Amino acid sequence: MTRAGRAVQVQYVLTAMTVYLSMATELPSWAIKAIDKIRRGFLWRGRKEANGGHCLLAWPKVCRSRELGGLGISDLKSLGFALRVRWPWLKKSEPNKPWASLPLQISKEMECFLSMAVITEVGDGANTLFWKDKWLAGKNIQDIVPHVYALVSRRTAARRSVLEALINEKWIEDIQGSISPEALMEYLVLWDVISEIDLHVGVQDKHIWRLSTSGQYTARSAYDALFQGAFISDHMKGFGSPGLRPNAVFSCG
Repeated sequence: MTRAGRAVQVQYVLTAMTVYLSMATELPSWAIKAIDKIRRGFLWRGRKEANGGHCLLAWPKVCRSRELGGLGISDLKSLGFALRVRWPWLKKSEPNKPWASLPLQISKEMECFLSMAVITEVGDGANTLFWKDKWLAGKNIQDIVPHVYALVSRRTAARRSVLEALINEKWIEDIQGSISPEALMEYLVLWDVISEIDLHVGVQDKHIWRLSTSGQYTARSAYDALFQGAFISDHMKGFGSPGLRPNAVFSCG
């Protein structure tokens, strides 16, 4: 089998075998290391193991997309992260799912990723977090008034919906502690912004996945976003379309 054929086997057989497990739980680092050893060995030698001398391209570069000079073989840690992002997305976008009320553990990294990936068009405000979601022209309150946001407890920020916050200006009660001059100025700004918000009774909030043209989550869009900022390696530029070429010579980075 050619090296190009083995690359296809690695991606669509060896890697695919981990998908359902990675969707449910984070693979431990020792498991990823062991699986990568097998994937690397089969790719470069067609065997279980391959040492550094047989590897024609550093593994992190192998795991980039072809557009970024890699071989299109998925990085297992990044793939697992992208697959598990679907659960908080579905909980947010489809709150009527039977399991949506169950507690869901979300890491700080995943929370930050979702904050970047999702914006909201508010309807009745019942399914949008007032303090955390990006519902104000693509921004969240922390972006607009960071000093005010710092005075709100994490517990409150993670629970207060837009609907609850706007009833009798409940959001004002969420602000605790001494207010600095900077926070006071921001408070006045926030008051003006909130005073212009009108909720639409009976209209569900619309959550939009910014990383895809459809506005809906896809594992591919989440995975590709993790590689933003990567670049095409110089040693790949002479081979035309990036990717595994039977006669191409690669160097380990």
